[in-house]
Amino acid sequence: MIKSKLNKKSIIEIASIAGIMAAFFTFDRSFGILDWVVNEVVVAFPGFKQYAVNFAGVSFIGLVTYCIMQRIRGHKESLARATMEKFLQQKDFTDANTGLSNRLGFKLMLGELRGSQVLTHKSIVAFEIRNLDSIASVHGEATAGKIENLYSNKLKELCRENDFASRADKGRFYLLINSVDTDESSLQIDNVFDAINGLAEQGMVIDDLTMSIHLNIGLLNLTSSIKNSANWSEDDIIQRLDYLLYLSKSKPHDVIEVYNDKIEDSLIQRAMVEGELLDALKSGEIMPYFQPFIDMKTNKVVGLEILARWEHPTKGFISPDIFVHAADEIGAMRDLTLIMLERACKAASKWPENITLAFNISPNELRNETTMDSFFEILKTTDIDSERVELEITENAFIEEVGEITEAVSRLKKRGVQISIDDFGTGFSNLSHLKILPFDKIKIDQSFIRDMASNSESEAIVKNIIALGKSLGLPTVAEGIEIDANHDALQELGCSVGQGYLYAKALKAEEVMPFINNFKAEIVYLAKVA
Repeated sequence: MIKSKLNKKSIIEIASIAGIMAAFFTFDRSFGILDWVVNEVVVAFPGFKQYAVNFAGVSFIGLVTYCIMQRIRGHKESLARATMEKFLQQKDFTDANTGLSNRLGFKLMLGELRGSQVLTHKSIVAFEIRNLDSIASVHGEATAGKIENLYSNKLKELCRENDFASRADKGRFYLLINSVDTDESSLQIDNVFDAINGLAEQGMVIDDLTMSIHLNIGLLNLTSSIKNSANWSEDDIIQRLDYLLYLSKSKPHDVIEVYNDKIEDSLIQRAMVEGELLDALKSGEIMPYFQPFIDMKTNKVVGLEILARWEHPTKGFISPDIFVHAADEIGAMRDLTLIMLERACKAASKWPENITLAFNISPNELRNETTMDSFFEILKTTDIDSERVELEITENAFIEEVGEITEAVSRLKKRGVQISIDDFGTGFSNLSHLKILPFDKIKIDQSFIRDMASNSESEAIVKNIIALGKSLGLPTVAEGIEIDANHDALQELGCSVGQGYLYAKALKAEEVMPFINNFKAEIVYLAKVA
């Protein structure tokens, strides 16, 4: 919060200016500083002699006047901020739980502080307690509130005279850092990051229980050259802070998401996506593509993963990372899931029956009985046997929601659908989970596959996952195979199935059968040559 030290500070600064002036006049009388300046000016500019004394005197007076004016401007800004802070203490602008400003209060103060002509370097640290809802559900809202209060008190300690802190929403905080220059700003930012991460790393002891805290953290530098940042309103800034925290959810909890032009472009694209997504689904701009699975022993195509691809008429291909997340947030995931499945199954009805279809599904839709009823109705109307279908569910979904997920998966298994655990190795699985959950296949995350040739740790993880699959009698799928060396190494380790750009990128429906036929022909040719 902004601290009121105006009276004391004013006296000190006025005394300092008076002291500087007195010292200057004393030195001038003793050493003739003004005369020396005048002589130097005359030597350098002989024609300037008649104005030299006036110039020197005016320059000094101007310097003193500038210092006084800057002090007056800073004093006015401080008074205005103090008045604003008093205004913000009203209940409409203050968070009752922590005593910090709420979101509306932060917005008003942000507008006031952005106009400062003295403290020109401004950054905002945004963070939220990632697992606060989980803590509240297990230990109660009172415990969650105590954790928020600990962070609120820490922010109050961290706030310097011109900084400003806010609790924007449950578990979400903003800290506006006002500084004279980049170095001062960087130092304060580092102090803030160290402090809030330090609280999380050491754990919090609440009512004799040690709580593990995970954070989403973002940094928005308002002084940097982000596109159009000078034209942002207070609402625009807060929108970008919230988007930063949204993006940081997909990162490790100690990684700081820093706003930049690339993120700005993705935000603009995201807004467009949300506005056009449903129409794009209906019009057929978003279509299923198919990436082949290759049996590592026989080198035959054994399946296809269904991937949604959006080719926009003017903006080209839009990343699935953007539009799939957008679909989830605007409530269109069910439409996206079922439309992609139906179009894929219609195409696959003309392909060999031994080719399986793998489809990624969100935990929410998996638990939605209406969605799953529609899922099986699509299989029936397109004449696709449920035993040809494989649903991919991320490892973290299994672990975080094991009870409900297991029940939903059991219903699918009874109807012949296969279940694959996706992105394996990136979560926190243990053998007890693996024994409980009824899945049929382990899919190794591509980050380990791509690094295995150059990273011994990734190579060891891949080896262990393949060995684990063998011990459980489960096939393993390696995604992200892009070079021959990785293919050969995986084949030697006994990996069951491969997928990646080494074999093929995602194919349009009409490209699938030519690829399958040509891939077979290529294998036959190579066998004859060998």
